[in-house]
Amino acid sequence: MSSERSFGRVVVEYRKRRGMTRSQLAERSELSYPYVSQIETGLRKPSRKAAAKIAEALGMSPMELEAAIPRDEDDPEEVLQAQRFSDNLIDGVRMGGVASSLSAEVSGAPPRRSRLSTREDLICQLVDLVEEFDADHRLDVLAEVQKRAMERIMSERQQRRP
Repeated sequence: MSSERSFGRVVVEYRKRRGMTRSQLAERSELSYPYVSQIETGLRKPSRKAAAKIAEALGMSPMELEAAIPRDEDDPEEVLQAQRFSDNLIDGVRMGGVASSLSAEVSGAPPRRSRLSTREDLICQLVDLVEEFDADHRLDVLAEVQKRAMERIMSERQQRRP
């Protein structure tokens, strides 16, 4: 599979998850519809600037999306790495991203290999999850998450005390 095609798959999956049409993505990213169409179908490789605009329109980290584009098209390892990253991004979208990984940890299931390479990636994914709630409830959800996280941190500290 070409790197253009694997990048396009990521864009399509994230766009669909956001409930956006291709024309809405084009409008929000300030790119032409034909250009977005060619990117999604793998006929065209986006520029870094276009990839950043698409990432912003999709509410994801530009670095995360750009990792689906190999730096050197002639290096088979770079191309393979970008394709694997694309597959992991798509799997994360289809399986609920961070939520499925966290629920697996809580349920005692074997941990899946993390697709989050940096703290920023994790924060972006968490923000995406919070944004899935109705705007009127987001602050309440965020407050509850913060409360539960603090309770866990305090519990861990108490357990470590001799």
